[in-house]
Amino acid sequence: MINTLRTSHVCIRVSDLDKARYFYSELLGFVETEKDGDYIYLRGIEEGQHHSLILKKANSAGLSYIGFRVSKGEELDKAREELENLGHKVRKFREKGINEALLFESPEGIPILLYYDMEYVGDLRLAFHRHRGVSPVRLAHVNYMVKDLERELEFFKRFMGYYETERFLDKDGNLAVVWLTRRGDSHEIAIAKSSKNVPGFHHETYYVHDVKDVIKAPDILASVGLWDSIERGPGRHGVTEGYYIYLRDFDKNRIEFFTNDYVVLDPDKWKPIVWTYDQLRYRSDFWGRPIPQSWLTEWVAVEDISTGQLKGWSG
Repeated sequence: MINTLRTSHVCIRVSDLDKARYFYSELLGFVETEKDGDYIYLRGIEEGQHHSLILKKANSAGLSYIGFRVSKGEELDKAREELENLGHKVRKFREKGINEALLFESPEGIPILLYYDMEYVGDLRLAFHRHRGVSPVRLAHVNYMVKDLERELEFFKRFMGYYETERFLDKDGNLAVVWLTRRGDSHEIAIAKSSKNVPGFHHETYYVHDVKDVIKAPDILASVGLWDSIERGPGRHGVTEGYYIYLRDFDKNRIEFFTNDYVVLDPDKWKPIVWTYDQLRYRSDFWGRPIPQSWLTEWVAVEDISTGQLKGWSG
């Protein structure tokens, strides 16, 4: 096991950087650290690191990679050796604000970046005059789809050091979705099983401080006529307990704003919460409202780290 500290950042693909900047920064209130060529680097108001969300100009939507921070530089050498022993192709990678990183694919094909040290630029915690939009606080979690969930779960538990907080079983009693954490939030990663369009990226989620910030997101988008970008919610999940809203950007990348989940105080005492198929409706929305078909069937592709192109399916 390597000593992973947390899920750190996400790089997503967008077709138009100006439109993406308008959506994420001007409307929703992400803090722009800088623009560098075909990349825009964003962060939440309480994140001092250089970025937690990268917008990468590309010809189509999708996930480029998910970043994870490890506890010290030596963990990168340890990770590389262990990953190569497990048969993973690993390469060194340079990212703005990070001098040394490793890039590889999880067992089910999700691009993963490991690093130790990212440039710190300072947070805007008390700079209230600079808070805009929904005031995104920090990256909370990511959600993606794979074919072999058990295989992916084993990797994150054994190699990355994450542990389960909750799980959902399908109508045959088999594992269908799992929620995992490293730092003790309700979850930092959610992984679902699918037989179609995998590997696929469903969404990234940012924590906000208050339910009124969740509600503010659709108010903002509606006020500029972006009704079609409001996909689901506001509502409350049964699993993880959080209040939520799901939005889609101009390229159909999905983002969630989320608040009021729980914290695992004693990981050694925690027993994963199990949801069964007959609990699906209020597991997903505690108030029992139906789930939009788009949320159940639409997600975006992931990038092949060898070619820079998307893996072979269309969302």
